[in-house]
Amino acid sequence: MALPPLNGIRVLSLAEQYPGPYATMLLADMGAEVIMIERPQGGDPSRRFSGLFASFNRNKQSVTLNLKTDAGREQFLKLVDTADVVIEGFRPGVMDRLGIGAETLRSRKPSLIFASISSFGQTGPLAQIAGHDLSIQGAVGLLRSTPTQERREDVPMLPLADISSAMFAALGIVTSLYARTKTNAGQVLDISMMDSLVSWMTPFLVPPMNNLPTRELPPLDPGYGIFGTRDGKQMTLSIAGEDKMWSELCHLLNLNALAALNESERSARVEEIDPLLRAAIREWNYQDLYNKLEQQGVAFGPLIPIDEVMSNPQIKSRGMNQTLGSQSFVAQPIQFNGDKFPIQRGVPGLGEQTQNFVEK
Repeated sequence: MALPPLNGIRVLSLAEQYPGPYATMLLADMGAEVIMIERPQGGDPSRRFSGLFASFNRNKQSVTLNLKTDAGREQFLKLVDTADVVIEGFRPGVMDRLGIGAETLRSRKPSLIFASISSFGQTGPLAQIAGHDLSIQGAVGLLRSTPTQERREDVPMLPLADISSAMFAALGIVTSLYARTKTNAGQVLDISMMDSLVSWMTPFLVPPMNNLPTRELPPLDPGYGIFGTRDGKQMTLSIAGEDKMWSELCHLLNLNALAALNESERSARVEEIDPLLRAAIREWNYQDLYNKLEQQGVAFGPLIPIDEVMSNPQIKSRGMNQTLGSQSFVAQPIQFNGDKFPIQRGVPGLGEQTQNFVEK
């Protein structure tokens, strides 16, 4: 297999918790040498959750430095001289107060790419607020809760602001590396979790900004949802405006009177159609309906419990489960020429590589 595309790129990561580690994991999986700069006492706070830490920090190395000391900063600056990228996730102003902010580092090395991930960005009236993922989702209109009736179940499971900012950070870094091949100049990247999530919300925000009709998401189409079968199993249907699929489904389920309805007609009648569709699906055993839907080309899928996802034959066939020694990992999803780059290194212990990079 050819060398990974980021082979030879060195990244120093001072970013902790979720967004920065996920971003640098993507870079490490693509071949970058990622060196985590961790605080000597305890390291990244997510180390206290061993499963979470292991999820994001394979293919990396760990060096401990006390950046509040002159000796620690000097060792860090020597590492910067050998690096292509520095990524940090502190509150705006912290890196400058430590004496290792973007201006300082890039005056020392103009080709350096300096990336910051913060809750609300380096500028603006909210810049100094400390907020994790939940606060970002609330600030961009994603949370729905009735006043005086808030419930813990209203808190979303997936940290979308963390993930979106991590992916934009990785994209910004890779784009900057490409630009540097033409200009020899680095970049300063300001990645806001709030901005990143607002970008992901584009189809909800652009229509009202331009007085255009909004596409309902999730779709109101009655063929879009979770349905139970006679034998107690569940599957999803994901018909989202495809009239031909709807017609095929109705004929299969003996709902012939509904087959000719177009998307707008059946969306307008969703409250009437939904119980009819559910009753028709409950007449079928799961596997029989699965086979028929596959034959007819109707959009559907299995509903798989989270503890069975990684053993699913489709996931396994795509190489999404990789092992290294006794450790198992979720692989990055991109295939290069039909293959993935194997994970080369497990999860480092705190400061495991310090002696390799720090002068005595």
